[in-house]
Amino acid sequence: MIDAQNLLASKGIECLTQPSEVCPKGKCDGSGFLWFIDYYKKLNPHKVAADIKKHRELYAVAHEKNDEQEMVRISDILENLKKEAEWWEKCECYEHKLKEQEIARKLDLSGMPEKFRKVKVMGFKTDIYKREESRTDATLALKIAMNFIKGYEEIEKGKGLYFYSTTKGAGKTRLACGIGNALMSMYNKTVVYMKADDLFLQIRKTYKDSSETTEDEILKIYREADVLIIDDIAVEKPSDFAGRVLYNILDSRMENFKTTLITSNKTIDELADIYQTKDKQGNPILNSDSGERLRSRVNKMCYSVNMPEESVRDMEAQHENYAFEQILFKPIKEETR
Repeated sequence: MIDAQNLLASKGIECLTQPSEVCPKGKCDGSGFLWFIDYYKKLNPHKVAADIKKHRELYAVAHEKNDEQEMVRISDILENLKKEAEWWEKCECYEHKLKEQEIARKLDLSGMPEKFRKVKVMGFKTDIYKREESRTDATLALKIAMNFIKGYEEIEKGKGLYFYSTTKGAGKTRLACGIGNALMSMYNKTVVYMKADDLFLQIRKTYKDSSETTEDEILKIYREADVLIIDDIAVEKPSDFAGRVLYNILDSRMENFKTTLITSNKTIDELADIYQTKDKQGNPILNSDSGERLRSRVNKMCYSVNMPEESVRDMEAQHENYAFEQILFKPIKEETR
């Protein structure tokens, strides 16, 4: 027992919190706090008490000699000796976690989908695509994503990426969220995910009497987030209101050099027509440049990345269903019947 205690005491200070992927820094368990223990203090309280007494006497001697430098040195030692043997410290992710909670409280419809919260760019598989041209596009998109993350601090401020493919399930959202997760963990950036057609639901709910969030607060989050992921832009039913709100957000982000990642099944050039102001019959209004202004903002802010014209969603579903079948049709042991 004595040998075991001596071994623990020799370990000094140790962090007992088990790291989790939930923490963007990979240090805490997702709580935002780290638990430390000083084994020497824990196992030798009498020695610590004796050390405190000795240093108090040394401080008295230094005080008598008016030796300020020595007094400061001993004060630091005493302060450390008086600390508890076990304590909690805030993790690097603590402040980030508070921001996330505040954003989640106000944006209860637009959190990043659970399946994308932990995805990493390195986990983006290019060999899952069947066609050679798809694998080529996926490989190039992956290279762009990795270099974007690696050179993030060197890239012109405010520049982002626009992931385009007419095919649903091509991997656009997965890659954009992977980049967002990397920027969060590597550069401590606040990342907000926004489904384009959810934006208007978010704003509409602020009009209810019971709402504690205002329209301005919603827009402020989207304008000021370090990184904003706009998923499926131009998929929502186009309207003058949609165009104005998106333009407002994008214009503010461009002026303040904020990074924006966008996914869409429309090209950047097609945005001009989609968000063009139209009359009640759906005809474009002449001399209106609303759609062109929005297109111009996106073109200025984002580099277009072509994604494969092939869906991997069905292939993933097949793999998942196969694994599911192995469980469902597994022979039943006698004791479980």
